[in-house]
Amino acid sequence: MSNQTSPFDPNEFAEWLLKGFREVLEYRVRQTLDRERWMEFFKSRIPNKNEVVHLALKQAFLKAGFQFEDLNMGSAHFHVIRKSWRKPPEGGEVRRLLFIPGFGDSPGSWLPLFTLSQRELSRSFDEVVVLDFPGYLGFLSRHEMITSMGILLSVVRTVCEANPPSVLMGHSLGGWLAGRVAQDLSRQMDHLILFAPSGLTPVEERKSFGDFIVRNQKLELSQILELVVFDARKFKPILSTEFKEFYSKSGVAEFVGSVTADQFIDPSKPFMARKLSLLWGDKDNFVPTHWIRHWIEHYGDYLDAYLLKDTGHIPQMERPLVTAQAMMHALLEKGGVEGMGWKKIQSRKKEFSPHTKKPKDSSVLLK
Repeated sequence: MSNQTSPFDPNEFAEWLLKGFREVLEYRVRQTLDRERWMEFFKSRIPNKNEVVHLALKQAFLKAGFQFEDLNMGSAHFHVIRKSWRKPPEGGEVRRLLFIPGFGDSPGSWLPLFTLSQRELSRSFDEVVVLDFPGYLGFLSRHEMITSMGILLSVVRTVCEANPPSVLMGHSLGGWLAGRVAQDLSRQMDHLILFAPSGLTPVEERKSFGDFIVRNQKLELSQILELVVFDARKFKPILSTEFKEFYSKSGVAEFVGSVTADQFIDPSKPFMARKLSLLWGDKDNFVPTHWIRHWIEHYGDYLDAYLLKDTGHIPQMERPLVTAQAMMHALLEKGGVEGMGWKKIQSRKKEFSPHTKKPKDSSVLLK
């Protein structure tokens, strides 16, 4: 009897083929996709806590009516964040509040202050504009940090020229930038409001202050917070790893080293603003509260100064309601109850006019 091959069975062949395919696939999965690799894969695609916070804050800004505009200066990328209430009549000037945050700060930390003050701000201004720096803790935190004081001054000048402020406001380094640019403006604005500004540093203290900033990079987070806020324990969960990571960047020392003598606020020059107001935490150990006396010495005739009780260097986060009340009192010269968390320690005698004669003694501002 002759040998006969069994007839071809397509179902049996398909089963054999699939079995072989499964075995090869299982082998390759075991070789290449282990647990650790999967975890790293997913971690790279899951936003961390800080990214979630930034996303939530951006949504809060958008919901509050702010719009994000891109500003490119060379390779650097900035945000101009704008909230408009109305357009002025044809040919009329825009009543604008322009705000410059401090070193490493986020516009998000000031949202509560703007929210608390919204009713008064909407009555007094057509729009509010906030600048967001790359590499800081704001919405551009993943971008490269600007390590040149000259570039930051140039950016603030550009923004002021494109968005002429009725009121220019700044905090810490932002106060320094706002004050320095306000000395060079071609047109006078109504008001310059500075929160704990650096920049009018006595010549003999400039190097030690720069060394202080750089030296603090080696401190633990809890030690840094002791300098920055009045109640460090309260803010440790909020100002956590991201704050320490920013302050540990090599660019911090590079930025401090970039500052030149001509970039400090010149006490012999006036600001192109009719009024000047300072707001300072009475427990500020970062930009020390006692520096307020230098401002009073040089600008006392044109200066209103406010102290915020039991407040360190970030009043917008430590005491937002008290800070909002003091800010609105400075802006409107009314509202708020002195003694309820803040007090006025200096009142101006007159408003500045660029036509006023300068005194021979340049160590004191126009009298």
